[in-house]
Amino acid sequence: MGIHMEAASSTGLMAGLFALISLWFLRPAAHRLQLLDTPDHRKHHKGAVPLIGGLSAFIGLCVAWLIGMPLASEHGLFLLCATVLVVVGAVDDARDLPAKFRLAVQVGLGAVLVYGSGVSLTAFGNLFNLGVIELGFLGPLVTIAAVIGATNAFNMVDGIDGLAGSLSLVTLLSLVMLFASAPGAGPALALAVGIACALIPYLMANLRIPPFRRRIFMGDAGSMFIGFAVVWLLVNATQPGQAAMRPVTALWIIAIPLIDMVAIMVRRARKGQSVMKPDREHLHHIFMRAGFSDREALLMITLIALVCAGIGLAGEFFNVPEWVMFTTFLGVFALYDWSLSHVWRLLVLFRKKVTHQH
Repeated sequence: MGIHMEAASSTGLMAGLFALISLWFLRPAAHRLQLLDTPDHRKHHKGAVPLIGGLSAFIGLCVAWLIGMPLASEHGLFLLCATVLVVVGAVDDARDLPAKFRLAVQVGLGAVLVYGSGVSLTAFGNLFNLGVIELGFLGPLVTIAAVIGATNAFNMVDGIDGLAGSLSLVTLLSLVMLFASAPGAGPALALAVGIACALIPYLMANLRIPPFRRRIFMGDAGSMFIGFAVVWLLVNATQPGQAAMRPVTALWIIAIPLIDMVAIMVRRARKGQSVMKPDREHLHHIFMRAGFSDREALLMITLIALVCAGIGLAGEFFNVPEWVMFTTFLGVFALYDWSLSHVWRLLVLFRKKVTHQH
């Protein structure tokens, strides 16, 4: 595994460097291509902000992979599909493509990736303590659905500076820990490390951490790419014979984007609204309505994501029964669904108490 870790580290360093370089070239190009996010009734930032963060991360990863890793593999097919997705995302950033068209592209790319690579979910594990739930011929279809779900989960959670990037890093670093101890996971380990490192320049620029002084956003191209990459890595991590984790662990290491998306869609369905209708009811909106700043909300949500990922990793490493992990996850989801309409009041009280103490 030492050789695999060395190759992954090399890929990561190159991906981070090329992502940083691409930021310098993409910023002036963003204005010419109209890759800009301008304020409106839902977006309250100041001025037009370049939507190049995800593009820079993707370019950094691709260049690093072309230099040091093989293309003639299922991961090469992943990069090809991801390229198409990123191009569609960039066009959407510039021109606002119809949601149905974006969904059709995601379904098509998911199908090409799953059937072309032969990699898909084969089982859900022993979630109910009644035996392993085998997927059989439904495995590829379930995997395509998972691709669509994760792609949109990370797109929907991208609401405040640093959030999508930070949650992505939590998931990717969790996967790095799992792949590092799994047999035959060298390429997947390199991919996870490469994406994580490629995101760092974007995240620093997004949060205006020195030397970056001008902000950039991830854009739909980036958030869709991250979701697409994460679910691909999660599926690879559950493959028989070289499994890095059990399927239930995936729920925990993408807990916040997944739970936030599902709970919001359930709430919209209850109201008779389109499940894809944008609103201001996500977790970060709740924190901000309670009086927290963007940075405070980012810190709190990232800490929650770290706790969830830590629970998932602990359950994996200590071999906690899958049905226990799944039941606990359902309990967390139920608590979150309840808190969408109630917990913001508690957060207001908490915020007032903290302010009073200082």
